[in-house]
Amino acid sequence: MLTVQLSSSAPPTDPVETFAGGHSYFFLLKSAEHGHEFLTNRQSMGLRNDRHRYGLIAQALHWLVVIGIALQFLWAWRIDEAESIRQQFALVNEHKSIGVTVLALVLIRIVWRLFNRPPPFPDGMSTWQRITATSAHWGLYVLMLTLPISGWAYSAAAGYGPEWFGWVDLPALFPASERLEAIMYEVHKWTGRLLLALVAVHVLAVLQHAFIKKDGVWRRMWPG
Repeated sequence: MLTVQLSSSAPPTDPVETFAGGHSYFFLLKSAEHGHEFLTNRQSMGLRNDRHRYGLIAQALHWLVVIGIALQFLWAWRIDEAESIRQQFALVNEHKSIGVTVLALVLIRIVWRLFNRPPPFPDGMSTWQRITATSAHWGLYVLMLTLPISGWAYSAAAGYGPEWFGWVDLPALFPASERLEAIMYEVHKWTGRLLLALVAVHVLAVLQHAFIKKDGVWRRMWPG
């Protein structure tokens, strides 16, 4: 419900003043249900998280990781479709470099999350929903760390030291070993599949909040 109060006497609390024809009009906007949300949604977004949304740093790290992981799966498909060994070798090196970048971004994101708490869950979420959401988020972190680390180990066990876009040579995590190579290949493959499955669940949860619950949770990580 929206109430508009006109007054030519003493101004009410926090008025919005307009001038027309030399007369002062004071408009006080009130909302019984959405007043607090009306104000907080229009607050400027800072670098740090607050109670209502993620800050610029958390959002930037989130979307950079999303882009990096999407590129990783795209590059994995391109490697399988490569028409020559030379092209495949170049794509593999790029795949490794993107993976190392994602690993660094995820580590930074975890550190930032530990020192900058995310916004609280909506009041309407039940206990089991909160536990499920928290478990899914940390599961994503575990998989996002395991995927590049297992790829790095797989490359080292195969006898190929990783590098970062041809600029920096990275140390091998393990010595060359055929047995370890086979193990790390399986770990890398299944971690990728599990990550895809959990990302799909995460996207479905976001769509539920956006179109079914309509509680605005998805906007907390949306830029703007």
